[in-house]
Amino acid sequence: MALDGNFIHELMNEFTPLKGGRINKIHQIDPYTIILKIRAERKTQTLLVSCHPSLARIHFTNESYETPFEPPMFLRMLRRDLESGIIRDIKQIGNDRRIHMRVTNRDEIGDEIERELIIEIMGRHSNIILTDEHKQIIFAMKHISISENERPIQPGIQYEAPPTKKKLNPRTEEINDLPKYIDFNGGKLNRQILNNVEGVSLQFIEEAEHRVKFWNIKNIVSGIEETLSALSLNPTLYIGNRDAFYYSELETLNHQYDEKIHFDTLSELLDEFYHSRYIKQNIKRQANDYLYVIEQNYDKTKRKIEKLNEDIEESHRKEDYQKYGELLTAYMHELQPYSEEAKVFDYYENKEITIPLKVHLSPADNAQRYYHLYNKMKNREIEAEKQLEIAKMDLNYLETLLHQMESISTTEEVEDIREELMSEGIIKEKKRRKRKKKHAVHLNKYKTSNGLTVLVGKNNTQNDYLTNRHASKNHLWFHVKDMPGSHVVIMHVADEITEDDIMEAAKIAAYHSKGKESQSVPVDYTEIRHVKNIPGTKPGFVTYTDQKTVYVTPVEREIRLMEDSE
Repeated sequence: MALDGNFIHELMNEFTPLKGGRINKIHQIDPYTIILKIRAERKTQTLLVSCHPSLARIHFTNESYETPFEPPMFLRMLRRDLESGIIRDIKQIGNDRRIHMRVTNRDEIGDEIERELIIEIMGRHSNIILTDEHKQIIFAMKHISISENERPIQPGIQYEAPPTKKKLNPRTEEINDLPKYIDFNGGKLNRQILNNVEGVSLQFIEEAEHRVKFWNIKNIVSGIEETLSALSLNPTLYIGNRDAFYYSELETLNHQYDEKIHFDTLSELLDEFYHSRYIKQNIKRQANDYLYVIEQNYDKTKRKIEKLNEDIEESHRKEDYQKYGELLTAYMHELQPYSEEAKVFDYYENKEITIPLKVHLSPADNAQRYYHLYNKMKNREIEAEKQLEIAKMDLNYLETLLHQMESISTTEEVEDIREELMSEGIIKEKKRRKRKKKHAVHLNKYKTSNGLTVLVGKNNTQNDYLTNRHASKNHLWFHVKDMPGSHVVIMHVADEITEDDIMEAAKIAAYHSKGKESQSVPVDYTEIRHVKNIPGTKPGFVTYTDQKTVYVTPVEREIRLMEDSE
């Protein structure tokens, strides 16, 4: 991607109609992003501004975003000073990725005030800063203290431009001085140009180099100027392993990518490119909260199993305690009261043994003590074995959840996990929380080479819906053997399914399992009629009979080709 100064220069043309517009409403959708509702030229547009470390940008948006109920302090300041204000000017600073928006408004007592919203798009150093007419900082999205050895950004401090090296603006005569700053014998000319020319990305420089063939002192200025002139506005998104975009088509990218999409406006391009990435990051952030809880419970359950195994191992001494009690009873008449030990003949093993005694107890009480320890250990062993069985099931369930967390890709799937964790008591439901309407269950869909539909559940909610409600009794059901994985069903009468269909569905099941990276993964399959829920167990646990097993090696490329996007 290349949201560079050149891109911002072209984008500013879309913002020109905002001059004279009124800011009706401001929202903040996350710790880095604000949305301004602006009424200008008889229509309302939504301007999104973000200083996210990896998704910083500014553009109009048509997407809908949820907003927090409690407005953060920065948002309160923006609403106080900018809402109902008139945008007097919006401009790019030089050819840099900095935009200043000047707004006039009236304060609480009706006096006119002037504010400037400064947007700095600089990767992880991006920021949104509100200043007064004297460039004194009122508030900022990110505060930086003086002790952090960077440009300080704090309320009450005079705003200063980012302390970056002075670069040459390629849209002014400054660019003619570029050869003075380039060591043509020093190598890495593209990197030298990047370090000395304002607002150009490596992507743009590579395009310019491609057009001049190779850099020299004679063409370095003209190559940049002519490339700027040659690139006409044609917002283009290039689709591939790593998507890229620019405000114009680039010959270098045309050679690298087979697929590209054109947009009517730059904002539409940015909206398309960044929205999906924002949603993915948001999903990842939400999912990570629940992933942490699951991991904590997983580790806790493992420790519990270790402790229960220790208890069971210790309880094996109960037979010794029972024997000690019997031997003390048998030799009671020979024992001295209040002794530290008793040496008796063990007729079980035909040898003399020493039994530890409590000196403050009589021989009879010592015998009763050992009988009591025997019964205690016996009961402890029974209870520990019961708890161990439950803990092993819990661990298996948590392993399944951990596997399912790896494939979460939608907010609905995050909601499914949250609801399940609440129903299992793993997390607590917040009081007075407004319940969301249940969403439709979405199942991943594939097609075999013979055109049969294969459905996949990615979590326990989807698995339960697919196996118990959606599929028919005579459909064929698949699951990896003895490891966490998805329920997979060929939605067709089992008697009419070919071996090829079975092998392809088995590969899909193996791909959606913990054995995704393995070879010769065992996959069981049987008709739905033979799959039963296990009463009293965790969600997603089933038992099945009449199964057959095949061994397959999942290959991601093959699975992707079977995806059905309809």
